[in-house]
Amino acid sequence: MPKRSPVERVRRAAGPALRAVLYLRVSSKRQMDTDADIDPDGNSIDTQRKVCVERARQLGAVIVDEYVEPGNSGQTIAKRPVFREMMRRIKEQRDVDCVIIYMRSRAFRNYVDAGNTKVALNQLDVKLISAKESFGDGIMAEAMEAVTDVFNWLQVRMSGEDIKIKMANKARNGGTIGHAKVGYRNERVLIDGRKVNTIVLDPERSHFVTMAFEQFATGNETVASLRGKLTTAGLRMPLTGKGGGEPISLERLRNLLHDRYYVGYVTYDGVEYKGRHQPLVTEELFTRVQEILASHSGAGTRQRSHNHYLKGTLWCGRCKYRLIVQRAVGRLGGVYYYFYCRGRQQGLCDLPYIPVEVLEDAVVKYYADAVSLPDEWLEAVRAGVAEATAEHHGLSDTLREQYAKRLDALDRKENYFLDLAAEQDWPKDKLRAKITAIRQERTGIEQTLDQADQHLDRGREVFDQALTLLREPHRAYARGDEAVRSILNRAFFTRLYVDGGKIVDHEMEPPFDAITSGYRTYVISQGASTGRREQATTQRMESEVGSPAPTLADQGWSKPFMVGPRGIEPRTHGLKVRCSAD
Repeated sequence: MPKRSPVERVRRAAGPALRAVLYLRVSSKRQMDTDADIDPDGNSIDTQRKVCVERARQLGAVIVDEYVEPGNSGQTIAKRPVFREMMRRIKEQRDVDCVIIYMRSRAFRNYVDAGNTKVALNQLDVKLISAKESFGDGIMAEAMEAVTDVFNWLQVRMSGEDIKIKMANKARNGGTIGHAKVGYRNERVLIDGRKVNTIVLDPERSHFVTMAFEQFATGNETVASLRGKLTTAGLRMPLTGKGGGEPISLERLRNLLHDRYYVGYVTYDGVEYKGRHQPLVTEELFTRVQEILASHSGAGTRQRSHNHYLKGTLWCGRCKYRLIVQRAVGRLGGVYYYFYCRGRQQGLCDLPYIPVEVLEDAVVKYYADAVSLPDEWLEAVRAGVAEATAEHHGLSDTLREQYAKRLDALDRKENYFLDLAAEQDWPKDKLRAKITAIRQERTGIEQTLDQADQHLDRGREVFDQALTLLREPHRAYARGDEAVRSILNRAFFTRLYVDGGKIVDHEMEPPFDAITSGYRTYVISQGASTGRREQATTQRMESEVGSPAPTLADQGWSKPFMVGPRGIEPRTHGLKVRCSAD
């Protein structure tokens, strides 16, 4: 007796007719609308349906249901809700003998999903049938199915890598990746006889983008108030297949204000390239907007429901991702808050969850260790700044001398032209223009000289205020409420790096970074010179007594003399206290 095929065995067990379901899938909305006469390779749902129905007719199967996965490009079946719904129905109702698909490559993007699906369907006595592929029966047929699945997976991976390379090349050449951003539009232009996709300014919306940056740069707007102004002025989103015509959303406007694309750059895979598109704002305007955004949101923190004065200041010392706040409810109903690393959220870091009160205490301690500087050193710096600014007038002596000579020359020229103007024969209009030009040039030079002195005075004032803040700021921070601590954190630090329950490093705002860096250099140089003096003293004592001189360790000193790797510790005045006690 000839051996029956699996399909024939299923048909014999099921009765007079096979019961089949169709699974049809495309990976994009565009393919949903492509008909069979345009796309004979089967990308459209319509094409797949016709081929699968014909296969069901050949098998003598009755189609009991159809499952369509429209525009879902998930690489795994776990990301396809319709496929999961079909499998659940087959398990629960047990009224299906076979699942008909167009091709295995349309149903499975990797061989693992294909194998798992085959095992699950076999356990339910359900056959998976490809309408466009015939592998036959037996072990070799199953092997060919598996080989086909592996090659399909390989093709997907290679296509993905090829797309990445093409996108990277496009970005390096200044091209825009993806759809045009607000203020621009996609357009096909004719270049060397062929049409090429490019980005051009959107005449209806580009001026609104420039307006958004200019209005926000005044410092008088929030993102919400700016959105209201733009909406009133007439900004609406472009019409698309998914809608459009509505005002810009707050999140989209916030992202727009952060996007360096509008300065003329494109970013791909974390790397920034100069774009070919026309910028809508200048670098200076963009920088001003970022400063205002940072001041509104607490050093770059987005306002969320779980607010804390340290948000935006704390960053992971391991992976350099920002720490965010997590709310947790205990088993007894208590509410607790933790900081955790955003890199951990993405599976890139192992920094543990840290209670907020632990890091609050750590920052208080770090202020005493890394920010507070000795009074005598601060006064020495203040005196040095005062002396330097007293001798320096904002401009070099040579430049001031050149300006003075130019002012004398302008005075002589003005007097000369005034004398000519008194004579009747000289054209008064030309003389008036020359005298006006001389006076404008003189005014410009005088303003330059005044502004140089004013800038120097303002700089000296800012530096003096910074030195005042560095006198025991840890006491003000420890006593201050959340508002005071938030202000101090934003004044001193751009970032505080966390590892475990400690602050291990920091990045400071100017001018504090320069001041503390100068102090570290001073302490290190003092330690080095002290070490050289001690070495010379030791050598002299050894030469006099003929035996090794006692060291600090021999005298009971157990602390390192040089500055530790974390920064400014021990402090200079602390060293003096310890030495006097010993």
